[in-house]
Amino acid sequence: MNQEIYIQKQWFIKSREGKIEDYYILDDKELSAGQFGKVFKAKPKLLKNDPMRAVKVIPKRLIENKERFLQEVEILRNLDHPNIIKLYETFEDIRNIYLVMELCTGGELFDQIVTDGQLSEKDAQQVFIQIMRAISYCHSKGIAHRDLKPENFLYYDDKPGSLLKVIDFGLSRVFRQQGQQQKQLMKSRIGSPYYISPEVLDGQYDELCDIWSAGVILFILLTGIPPFNGENDGDIVKQIKAGQLNQDLSEFQNVSDQAKDLIQKMIYLILNRSYNMNGYKTSIKMILNCVSILIHQSNSHSKANQKKHDFIYLYFQIVLAQIASQVSLIEIEELSKLFQTLDKDGNGQLSFEEFKNGFKEKKNDLFQYFEAIDTDSSGSIDYNEFIAAMMERSFYLKQDKLLQAFHTFDLDNDGKITSLELKKVLGDNDHYNKTDPKFWDTLLKDGDFDEDGQIDYLEFVEMMSDL
Repeated sequence: MNQEIYIQKQWFIKSREGKIEDYYILDDKELSAGQFGKVFKAKPKLLKNDPMRAVKVIPKRLIENKERFLQEVEILRNLDHPNIIKLYETFEDIRNIYLVMELCTGGELFDQIVTDGQLSEKDAQQVFIQIMRAISYCHSKGIAHRDLKPENFLYYDDKPGSLLKVIDFGLSRVFRQQGQQQKQLMKSRIGSPYYISPEVLDGQYDELCDIWSAGVILFILLTGIPPFNGENDGDIVKQIKAGQLNQDLSEFQNVSDQAKDLIQKMIYLILNRSYNMNGYKTSIKMILNCVSILIHQSNSHSKANQKKHDFIYLYFQIVLAQIASQVSLIEIEELSKLFQTLDKDGNGQLSFEEFKNGFKEKKNDLFQYFEAIDTDSSGSIDYNEFIAAMMERSFYLKQDKLLQAFHTFDLDNDGKITSLELKKVLGDNDHYNKTDPKFWDTLLKDGDFDEDGQIDYLEFVEMMSDL
């Protein structure tokens, strides 16, 4: 029986039933605190070499709308982009819900603006291109952030050129379901005064509210001052509704004509449009083309040329996807940069053309190579798929990575993986639910070398090492 490979990153982001204290040691000192919870640095207990995480602790009594909160978690589970904060897993007890996330130590973009006053155009461009890549990706997935501001961008670390990460999807909204063309207009008047668009204030808007906010952020990056300002929120709102962009600032006079034109296009795109998407696409293209992107040849080892219909290879690909979903940015920094270099239109996915252009030498089997990496058969390569395919063999065969992956499938922690456990981890989706009932037994059998109906850790390592 042949079975096509189908893998999605969100399968590996689970809601654990155990206590978070069994898995992580939380610092006493909080990293940050907000209206709906506190964030702490956390050290994994089970695997000592695992990178530190950030844990957001949210008291249940503060969750006024549980459905909206669960939507935020679901949005994070499904997003897969280098400029978006990564969610690893969740926990819940009587009092709190815990979100285990990527740890960012470089501080807020807001702090950089406060410290520097304003950025050079070169530095602002590097920041802004990352902001637009994240927005473009979210919109391609039918998600509007609705609260973009410098406080909601974190640097991964304090190194020069560090990746910027979008955080806080608490006000985000799905405006278009996957696979559908029609989108739903939003009506909630939410957001932060300096960055809110006039359409949001009017109570009828779409995802372009994020483009307005991004234009405001670019203005602030280049001048250190908001384009719509006043003594109180009422004054700010009046300026926003009137579209009175503060262009007379002396700081704004030093900005290049090209940057001024870009800001004006993003702001007036909202003020002058009649709900068409042409201006939106033009703006995205202009912004993403403002940086010259170099393409590097990857020397990474890939297993993508193996047979897709081999069960043992299917299992191997699933494990690689799990490992890729849990790695920290510092471990895959070069691969992450390569992905962004190849991703010319910045939508967080590699088309075949973008993928093909990354090879200096054209190969006849490139399309088959592309298809093998595209494990969810979407017609493009997502960030997690790219990382899984390009990881070095020496990296994914490290003991801590294999042990982590093994624990993902060993749900009862008895040191054995059963076909039932495989089905629980992978079976809750339309693709594998439609397979032959014997599929799970066959999948397990190829890694069950002693034929006892289970895969122990040694068999798991042997299976991964043989491919």
